[in-house]
Amino acid sequence: MARALIGARVRRGVGIALMGALAWPLAACSTSEAPDCGSLRVEQPWVRAAPAGADVMGAYFTLANDGEDKVVVNGVSSTQFDRAEMHETVVNDNGQASMQPIEKVVVGPGEEVVFESGGRHVMLFSPSQPYAAGDQVELILACGSENAELPVAATVRADGPGTNAGHSGHSGHDMSDMDHADMDHGQKADEADLPADADNTGNANEDSASAE
Repeated sequence: MARALIGARVRRGVGIALMGALAWPLAACSTSEAPDCGSLRVEQPWVRAAPAGADVMGAYFTLANDGEDKVVVNGVSSTQFDRAEMHETVVNDNGQASMQPIEKVVVGPGEEVVFESGGRHVMLFSPSQPYAAGDQVELILACGSENAELPVAATVRADGPGTNAGHSGHSGHDMSDMDHADMDHGQKADEADLPADADNTGNANEDSASAE
């Protein structure tokens, strides 16, 4: 009787072990195929310095996809700010500008998407402390359906990096996103706050990026 009970327990244990062994490859396969940030690179990340007491700052960078698959960026966050939002400055045929939220940005294989003054940008709200030129700010990009995280170290600067071939630092722009950061989405921006080439930057890089 005792041997029968022991044999039954052994068979039951082996059955459970086999079920676990069969289930493990399925779980591993699902995890390994989860979308992520792929071969995405973030070039020249920087945050515009703001006056003391300001509750919003603007962040800029270039996204470059070196992989063979598209990468979907769902948003940006930072533990050093209360929240972050991707926006785009859009200028209509009458020269009036407005900020609109961006839910997603798709970077195709071999493509680049520029976040710059007067175009796409990231607004950082309620900093945890004052940040001056030379300070470092961590930006965290969320990619794919699993919201994989890509941390990026951005430098606070009074002006953007110098313009390189294929990358727009726009160091000469005097536009401060703080002047219209508190607008409701779709509200018109003061034309005096826009850079001289705002009429050309509102729809920049539309051929290389799209929102899904």
